Amino acid sequence: MAQSKILVDTNAYIRMARSIRPLLFCEFGLNQYCLYIIPELNQELQNRRLANKFPWVDEAEYIDNRKHFPSLSRKQKISIGNMFDFIWSYVKETLMGTSKVDALYIAYAIELNIPVVTDDQEMTNLAKVFDCEIMPTLQVLRIMFDANHIDMNKIDSLVNYWRYIQDEPANLSKDYKRIFGKKLPPN
Repeated sequence: MAQSKILVDTNAYIRMARSIRPLLFCEFGLNQYCLYIIPELNQELQNRRLANKFPWVDEAEYIDNRKHFPSLSRKQKISIGNMFDFIWSYVKETLMGTSKVDALYIAYAIELNIPVVTDDQEMTNLAKVFDCEIMPTLQVLRIMFDANHIDMNKIDSLVNYWRYIQDEPANLSKDYKRIFGKKLPPN
């Protein structure tokens, strides 16, 4: 069976990587789900603001885990570049607050026909315009749970940590109830 690839954008990576290790390039479940980033995420993590806020991203364990990317043919690379140019033109015309890396994630996902995990609302709105499949971080956590890759205690610990550090994904309560069928646990 072929791997079921899922891309993880910057905010989702930062929210999950310290608690679920290794996060990337590790198959789980009958569908052989495997999470990936794009190479540009590593460049984005070199941003001084992000590096100061999340110094752990420079630790060897995380750097090593971020060395694996989806395999691309030459034709796919060209197609991703063309798609990015089209998406980025749209972003500039509409004055959306989406970054170039976010637009690249959407271009990769469209070309590879795979979903992107993000909680970024601007990126989600842009993805809808281009009919790109997006899932919130909680949805990928549900996939991991259903595959017995993580348990509900891990998920609730993560959610409580996000709330503690005031880095809650948009629609946290609503998505938690929709995805897990119960109310958000008390903090």
